[in-house]
Amino acid sequence: MSVYENVDYNGLLAKMDQKSFVIDVRERHELAATGSLPNSINVPLGELENDLNLPDDVFKEKHQVPKPDKDNEIVFSCARGNRSRRAAEIAFKLDYKKLFNYTGGWTEWSVKHLST
Repeated sequence: MSVYENVDYNGLLAKMDQKSFVIDVRERHELAATGSLPNSINVPLGELENDLNLPDDVFKEKHQVPKPDKDNEIVFSCARGNRSRRAAEIAFKLDYKKLFNYTGGWTEWSVKHLST
């Protein structure tokens, strides 16, 4: 059994349509410079383990959305798919089960999204 499943651009769109939880693990300054995926939240990779261990109410206060349940689908994104892969591995160690790595990251999203 794999820890996570890789998804491409079309896979990400499908997950977004299914209302999967999308977490962008880039640093805040990266998002400020480029923008972010629609309906995603930003939890920088270095803060991910701590934030996923926060009590539900504290997570919601910090991120303005409910903390994902262990059974929710979570798609991790970054710039090119490397940090998001590590994020999925961290979440797996915390007993999250339905994990996805958007391999193209913001780099692919920005090219595909701007070309449509």
